[in-house]
Amino acid sequence: MIRKVVLITATQVKSINQIVCADGSNQHMCYDLGKIESSLHSAFYPGEPPFQHGGIASVAGAIAFYITKAHAFFDGNKRTAVLSATLFLKVNGWVLLYPPDSLAELIDDCASSKVEIEDVKKWFDSHKVYVPL
Repeated sequence: MIRKVVLITATQVKSINQIVCADGSNQHMCYDLGKIESSLHSAFYPGEPPFQHGGIASVAGAIAFYITKAHAFFDGNKRTAVLSATLFLKVNGWVLLYPPDSLAELIDDCASSKVEIEDVKKWFDSHKVYVPL
């Protein structure tokens, strides 16, 4: 049986950022929701499987990459990117298992342009674990 892929929305990503900011007692401000919509569109292209970026984990890596690079929020862009990507994985039956700090280091490197999208996608793909729903 083939399961339908569950996509996340820009509104959900914005809500994630609101939570991230509230948790850190920081101001939530979305500069441009269109940047998030564009990031998700790029990750989900062409809108249904097979996705341009590959499987679920690679698409999650693309989500993390594009949201990090979009810098659509006043604060919490990297945390929002990671949580959005892991939410996408979770609702599709996957989780990440990785050494402490390795995901944070990857996303910091993404933000500072030390890694390319292919590196992020490979990292997500190599750390994914299927969890039957």
